[in-house]
Amino acid sequence: MKRIIIFGASSGIGESLAQKYAQEGNKICACARRVKNLEQLQKKFPDNIMVSGVDVATLWEEEGGNLNETVKCQFNDMVKMLGGVDLVIYCSGVGKQNKVLDTAIECSTINVNVKGFTAVVTATVNYAKGVAHNVQFATIASVASVRGISISASYSATKMYQVRYMESMRQLAHIEKWNMNFTTILPGFIATDFIKDRKYPLTMSLEHAVKRIKRAIDKKKNSKIIDCKWACVVGLWRLIPNWLWYRLPIQ
Repeated sequence: MKRIIIFGASSGIGESLAQKYAQEGNKICACARRVKNLEQLQKKFPDNIMVSGVDVATLWEEEGGNLNETVKCQFNDMVKMLGGVDLVIYCSGVGKQNKVLDTAIECSTINVNVKGFTAVVTATVNYAKGVAHNVQFATIASVASVRGISISASYSATKMYQVRYMESMRQLAHIEKWNMNFTTILPGFIATDFIKDRKYPLTMSLEHAVKRIKRAIDKKKNSKIIDCKWACVVGLWRLIPNWLWYRLPIQ
């Protein structure tokens, strides 16, 4: 049995992962700001899922105290609910097309994809350094991290931040001999509410994608592109020279 904390568990990938892990008999702390959604999830698995109302966009805010201690206390409350933690999955994510560069949209994306993500990673690492068992941290990044995409600048950039941060954590874990694994998942388009307003090419069903995401996490892969079709697309993207990429009319 694993003890798992899932951020962004109120819908989409996070909710689906929570259900799949609960079906296997694992203990889950499902976290999100939409507590009503979490409570509906908990009703399906009352013996396996606990809930915690957490808005990752505000984890970085300091209100008259020490920021590190504030985040640490919130994280430790979740750990206490489970009696420890073996796996933390960061599924929270924000991304909107923003051709006009609305500052509010860009800052909202940064708050969740960078600040919230960093707060959760550091809290997990600080916990893991004090326990004897292995702790795994997984994040749902995106294939959008591979190249800068004009109409989604902050989304591409913040997902690249996650990719590079996780790469750095793997190196630091090796140097410091932490008993930790870091898994970065890079999915293509998945049929969730996240992209409900537009039709995208090569869109995967949620079931198809989550099955492969969970397999990569369970195998403790360092990094995994979801799925094979998107791995081919990413390979082609990386071959495109910059001068040509800048001229592609990606909308």
